[in-house]
Amino acid sequence: MKRKAQGAIEYLFMLAAALIIIVVVIRYIRSTGTTAGQQAQQTVKEVGSLVSSQISSAANS
Repeated sequence: MKRKAQGAIEYLFMLAAALIIIVVVIRYIRSTGTTAGQQAQQTVKEVGSLVSSQISSAANS
């Protein structure tokens, strides 16, 4: 009986460790995705600004 209890406790510890690792990975991926999204938005704004300035300068010429 003691051996079964030890096996059950080890199994629960392994599950807890796996869940902690999964949570850490998910948080890392979400933060990386947010950063990439912000960078993409900034790039789109810069490109839009450059395009509008080129169109304005071409129209004035």
